[in-house]
Amino acid sequence: MRKYLLSTSALAGAALLSSAAVADVSISGSFEFDYAARDSNIAALDGNLMGHDQEVHVNFTNKTDSGLTITAQNQFKTSTGAQDDVSVSVAGGFGKIVMGQTDGVNDGYEMNAMGLVQEEEVGTLATTAAGTTATIATNTGGGGGNNSQVSYHLPAMGGLTAGISVGTGAIAKDDEFTAFGFKYAMETGGAAVTLGYSTKTVETTTSDDNDKVSMGVNVVMGAASLTVSQGNTETATADETSVAGAISYDLGNGLVVSAGVVSSEDDKDAGEEYDMTTYEAAYTIASGLSAVLNISDFDYAKGTGSSSVSSNDYNGTTTSLSIKATF
Repeated sequence: MRKYLLSTSALAGAALLSSAAVADVSISGSFEFDYAARDSNIAALDGNLMGHDQEVHVNFTNKTDSGLTITAQNQFKTSTGAQDDVSVSVAGGFGKIVMGQTDGVNDGYEMNAMGLVQEEEVGTLATTAAGTTATIATNTGGGGGNNSQVSYHLPAMGGLTAGISVGTGAIAKDDEFTAFGFKYAMETGGAAVTLGYSTKTVETTTSDDNDKVSMGVNVVMGAASLTVSQGNTETATADETSVAGAISYDLGNGLVVSAGVVSSEDDKDAGEEYDMTTYEAAYTIASGLSAVLNISDFDYAKGTGSSSVSSNDYNGTTTSLSIKATF
């Protein structure tokens, strides 16, 4: 993403009056337009849909005389008026501390095979037409999200990076969480191999905490990239296991093709299962402009337990075209 560094000339007068360092400012943005056509067994969820997403990122960076790098991150979804990631980080020889409403280490160190696919469709499992919300996992991610939290990342030690996050969700006594994660990168046999693991525990007022684990391996060899991953989710009403695999290949001339598959089942909700297969082609039209064509087949089967018994079985195919621009 191309960034525009603003000169500090506008702040020169203030700098003369203060011994504090003047921050570098970078402004960047992105825009995405999506068109999707869905065909499924639930007529109320079929049809064509258009939508868009636009973000503006404004970052301030200040390097102190003592060698610390202080960065204020401000990401806003201008298409909805909502904030995305808003945080301040302090980095130095000790590692990095991140504070604010942003993603934690369970997002940064997770291993999710679907990350090789840009626009996979998970279906619409949480709609009135499909019944009550189906909570089964649709990927192997670490349960990241923009929560208020503090994260500490250790300085890199060879190929090892690791961190810890603590934080809260909404204002409630049972939403405090702790997350750990690490990644280890190495070269072997001409391939770049990365192992990833993250875990997150959310305290609850019941005897059962909510636990989520993500693990897997990514292998890059030349133009090919392969990721295999597994995720586990345990709550008072769910014991879910998700496995996924995806591959992408850079054909050159701006064209990247990819495919992926994910399968989830809930042992505490007998019969609840989710399967999805996706195929994608992403083409770089010009610098900062790309198009992504995706076809996803999904199949959700409700279980007999309380968490999904009111849902409906849901399966179908979604074809989408996305135009993306970065600034």
